Amino acid sequence: MRSLALFAALAAGATLATATPAAAHTLRAPDPRCPDDAVCFWTHPGFDGDRQVVHPVPGPRPCVPTPDTHAASAVNNTRFSRLLYVDPDCASRPVAFIPAGGSRPFLDPPIAAWR
Repeated sequence: MRSLALFAALAAGATLATATPAAAHTLRAPDPRCPDDAVCFWTHPGFDGDRQVVHPVPGPRPCVPTPDTHAASAVNNTRFSRLLYVDPDCASRPVAFIPAGGSRPFLDPPIAAWR
């Protein structure tokens, strides 16, 4: 009986071990259309609509308006976290955060700037 419990625990561990690479894969940016070292914005939730690619410049993080329109989803393919704002001059408090290599499929409210 004890060996049966040990076998069940090992089998569960093997199942988790095989599931781990897939789970780790979901941490990558969901859209390969966003190049490395770029922040990408979409006009609609779920990475749909018009895509805008921005390559941040090195140095201090200025407030950068999103290109053309408010963004409803975003991917951060840079090495730095990003703060998102509803106003184009970053005067308000940030409304969202994207970690390095992370994404936000739904931005509500849509954002107008980031740093």
